[in-house]
Order: sequence, then structure tokens, then C-alpha cells
Amino acid sequence: MTNPSLQNYVDWKDWADDAFGQLDINHARYFHWHVQRAIGEPSQARVLEIGFGNGAFLGYCRRRGWDVVGVEIDARLRARADCAGFKAVSNMSALPDNDRYDLIVLFDVLEHVASDELVDFLGGLALRLSPGAALLLRVPNGDSPFGRHHQHGDLTHVTTFGSSKLVQLAQLCRLRVSTSGESPWNAQQHEPPGIRSLCRASVRYMTARIFGFAFFHRRVDLQENLVAVLVRDEGEGNRTL
Repeated sequence: MTNPSLQNYVDWKDWADDAFGQLDINHARYFHWHVQRAIGEPSQARVLEIGFGNGAFLGYCRRRGWDVVGVEIDARLRARADCAGFKAVSNMSALPDNDRYDLIVLFDVLEHVASDELVDFLGGLALRLSPGAALLLRVPNGDSPFGRHHQHGDLTHVTTFGSSKLVQLAQLCRLRVSTSGESPWNAQQHEPPGIRSLCRASVRYMTARIFGFAFFHRRVDLQENLVAVLVRDEGEGNRTL
């Protein structure tokens, strides 16, 4: 039986057809900060995005002149990508087995994957990484009460992630969490850098310090989203966030 929540997903998200592949300056700044932390600033890169939605990150890659391909289960979104000149497929099996990528991106995707499918799903993506490549992902932050707004705001979200759970999953997929955390106040996706964004960041920082002192004896990440960079695990190394 088809999940009815998937049938109207594009309309529910209010993703306009004529906005596909577009991004404003704030999103461009946000993407750039996270990509730079993941792989630096290569002049050329092969990029794979899983679940590209309305194509904002695809548009970012096009601006950089990168070779990007997207995987998306929604036929309407794939049609939009085709019309905009992007390469889009419905699943990983549609891509050549020997294709490797410098960056694999999953923004707001893993929370849609059932727990018993996570290892096969992420492990399969790990095999697609080129040497020195990285996997960049974002999920609602299960360590934070403020992440609940995103996690429980969508019927198609089936798995919750905290930092420890993400490390555990990475280990099972022969990956390592090399770094994590949201972008700083001057690279937020929904507002430009300025006094307001700096004040918000300061309040979040102090709240995290107080919350962590009261409950966990350390500062905790209370950002709404958990963003992490995963790389191939070449040894034991540091397995903590």
C-alpha cells in the first residue's frame, strides 16, 4: 500500500516548480561552510546528493561547476531536475557500480530510513566514497529538546538520531565521525549574519552551557539539527563526537 504521506509530500513542503535548483545567499553561505569543513575547496568535485528535494544543493554544486548527480524517490522532483538539466535517478542501483564520489550529501534524509535498513543504506553509500572523500549529513538533533520540532513535524520521519547513535551507526558502516556541529552564527541558512543572529547564537551558547552543567556535567549541543562529516575509518582513531 502506498504511504499517503508521500503522495502529497511535495505539496505539503510547498516546493514550487519554478523555484527548483534556486538558492538564496544565506543558503549558499550555509552550504559553503559545511562543504568547506567536509572537503575543503576543490576546483572540481564529483558529488552525489541523496534526497535532493527541491534542488537547492544541486544548484549550489552547479554554481561551483561541479559534476553532481541526485537520487530522489519522488517522480515529480526528478522531473523537475531533468527539466533543469540535472542528472537524477530514482535509486542507487541506477548508477554504475564503479562510480565514486568526492562528496556524498544527505540533508534531512536518514530520519526517513527505518532502523533495520540503516546499516545497509549507509554502508552502501560508504562504498561509493573516493579516497579522501567525505559524507556530509544532517538530521534533526535527537540530543536536543529543540530538535523535536523537526523530528516530530513530519509523518515520514521514522528514526531519531543522537550523537552517540550516529557514532554507533558509523562504526557499523566502517566510517568515522570526523567532525560535527551546525554552522556558526555568521553562516546560518535562514538569516544573514548580523546583530540578531549573533544574539541568537550567544543565547544558544549560554543555554547549552547551563543545560549541560545541570544535567550532563558538560556542554551539550542544543542546536535543532545534528550535522556531521563522516569519513572512511582507517583505524581505531577517535570514535567520539
